[in-house]
Amino acid sequence: MIAAVDDARALLDTLLTSGWQQLHVASGDTEIFLARDGGAANPMRAAAPAPIVATPAIQVGPETIVPVPYVATLERALAVGTQVTAGQAVATVRVLDEQEDIAAPISGTIVRVDAQPGSLLEYGATLLSIAAAA
Repeated sequence: MIAAVDDARALLDTLLTSGWQQLHVASGDTEIFLARDGGAANPMRAAAPAPIVATPAIQVGPETIVPVPYVATLERALAVGTQVTAGQAVATVRVLDEQEDIAAPISGTIVRVDAQPGSLLEYGATLLSIAAAA
């Protein structure tokens, strides 16, 4: 793990000390894209449909938990009590200076929101919970 962090730091240092505008590395299942201001758009995001749920929702009793799909900052989330339909955007997060909508995996009512706007969200943490429509 420490070697991976050192490698990432070396890539970032190379980008910052060179004249490069962007760096895209792919190896096996790992892919990294770094860009300076004025660099290209992130090619790993080009094909991603929006809104998305990158991690599966988790059914807990009568509620479905919507986990955070990335390490990100919460921009906004719909309020508790809001009726939503499956596929509707229920929250917006900021990832790498780009906004991403998070979709409801089911239709129902938002019963809990576990983060405030501006909060740093950890991957896999609970973002909000939805009670299934009756």
